[in-house]
Amino acid sequence: MTKDDSTIPAIETAHDPIVGADDMRQRWRALMGPLGFGSARLWFAFVGPDRRLLKVLNWLPLPPTPEPVEVDPLLFTLGEAIEALEAESVAFLISRPGRDGVSDDDLAWARQLIAAARRHDVPVQPVHRANDADLVALTIAEDAAA
Repeated sequence: MTKDDSTIPAIETAHDPIVGADDMRQRWRALMGPLGFGSARLWFAFVGPDRRLLKVLNWLPLPPTPEPVEVDPLLFTLGEAIEALEAESVAFLISRPGRDGVSDDDLAWARQLIAAARRHDVPVQPVHRANDADLVALTIAEDAAA
């Protein structure tokens, strides 16, 4: 997991190209601004063929634990949106209140998102998690998301 260095990049950098997980973390950090969350949300954005975020940011309320019955339809729909938008991939940020480290529920959400993305052939960026203290990339083993 890559720890947030708590420097907030300028919002203008949110549209810079994304080459790897750290670039994606910096884009999320620019978009989130000061950390602090009143409720859990799943943020998602689309990455275009130029490796830049499309200028549309979406979020959904996030239940404490993921259920495939909820995650699968979302990834199916996001796959259709990728085609319609001519995007290359989707990026996810799990945000929630708290100052603790990465929780089992955070990792369960990341695994479910990645597994559903595979089932629906949806390309995804590395999943990130933000809370009131930091914003980190979640490392999920290949076999753990299967």
